[in-house]
Order: sequence, then C-alpha cells, then structure tokens
Amino acid sequence: MTTPPSVPSPSATDPARLYWDAQLAGIFQFDELHVRQKLFSVSSTYYLTDAAQNLLFLAVRPAKLAINIALGVVASVLRIVVFIYCINLIVYQGRVLEGILIIALSNLMIGIPLILLSPYRHIEVFRDESKSWRVLTITQDNKLGFYRNYTLYNSWGEPVAVMSRNVFASLFRRDWWVTYPDGSFLARVREDSLIRSLLRRYLGPMYGLLLTNFNLENERGTILGVFDRKLTLTDQYVLKMNGDPQRTLDRRVCLAMAILLDTAETR
Repeated sequence: MTTPPSVPSPSATDPARLYWDAQLAGIFQFDELHVRQKLFSVSSTYYLTDAAQNLLFLAVRPAKLAINIALGVVASVLRIVVFIYCINLIVYQGRVLEGILIIALSNLMIGIPLILLSPYRHIEVFRDESKSWRVLTITQDNKLGFYRNYTLYNSWGEPVAVMSRNVFASLFRRDWWVTYPDGSFLARVREDSLIRSLLRRYLGPMYGLLLTNFNLENERGTILGVFDRKLTLTDQYVLKMNGDPQRTLDRRVCLAMAILLDTAETR
C-alpha cells in the first residue's frame, strides 16, 4: 500500500491531506482487537490483530537499552558503596539507626535522579511490520508526580487525546482518565472491580482466577468495552467494544489504551 507523505500537510483542506485522512479513518473501524507482545524482543513490540489473527497494527516502544544499562550500573555502584559504608557504621561503630536512615535516604536520592535521567520511551504505532506508515504516536509526558501522563498524536503530529493515570488511586484500583487536548472528558478506563483489584494486590492472579481486566466507560459510567487478559503464558489481551456499536469512542483512543494498559502498567 502506498504510504502518505512524511511531512504533514500545512492545511487540513489540502486534497492530499483529505485523501490520507479518509484512508486513516477506514483503518480505525475495529470493534475487537487482539494484543500480543512479541517474545525475545529488546524493544517492547506488540502485534495488534483482529479475531482471525490478521495483523492490523504494530506498536513499538524502544527500550533505550544502552543508556538504561549505563544508568543502572552507576546506580548499582553507588548503592554498593553506601551499603558498605552503612555496614561499617552498624557493625563496627554500633550506629544502627544512623546506618538504616542513610540506606533509606540514599535509595531515594539515587532513585529520583535515575528516573529523571532515564530517557522517555515514546510509543509508535505502524500499519504493518515494514514500519513505513506511522499512524499514531503515544508520548510519555512525565516520569514523576501523582499522575502519569501520555499524549496521543495522529499521523500528522496533531494531539488527539491525553491519558492520565492517578498513581495513588492505582494502589487500590488502576484508574485512567482520558480527555481531549482541551481537557474535556473523553473516557474513563479502570479495573473491572474494586473488590477484585484489592484481591489481586494481595493474592496475585490466583492461577488465572484474578487476571487484571479493565472496563472502558463513558461519562455516565456505562461500559463501552472491556480489555481482558487471556489465560496464556505470554502477555496476550483482547479488547472488545461490544457496548459501543455506534463507535462513539474514538477507536484510536481504544488502541492507545490497549497498549498502555500493558506497557505503562508494567503487567
């Protein structure tokens, strides 16, 4: 298939732009999406297919391996040095409380710069494995704070939606808010049940009985779709938008959340 120009059209009314917008609209008409993470891949790579396993999209989140390894080595060396120093304080000088406090504070002081220095890992969504046509981009907008924010961009580099996860609330029940770029409500995505989410925190998946599943809801709390983890050895999920036959929820947002609910949740 011919791919659109790499440079965005300056005008939304440009004939070439209108043609490619029509092509793009046609590929985001799915109501079911299967997500499978590629095994033994340095980068986080996801195959997004239909129910018949026909490839619809390929999503890639680069690992930034070299710089992350370098930062990890530096952090490990610093932690070892601090640990040896604190063992000396505790064992040979009897300053137990001081040693414990230094260990705790050093982990914080090393951990925060490590997070800040680590590169952002944006996600690119392609039409196929050739990666010649990038149809969406999901940017990681921050690393620290009470919210983890991501922005979804279309193939022309224009913002489509903002996806935010409340870090504190997610300790009890994973909860995402999706808004338009102007901040108005678009959707809410959260774990299927508060009770089950709490049980998962303490009991784990319980051999498949408590797999982490999500509901996609509108402003009234009506469930438009579900995102369920399949009982497999590898990371595989299925998104079904049975509650939204009119496709009121932008399927580009559904696709972005299907990726983020795995890679951003470190499941």
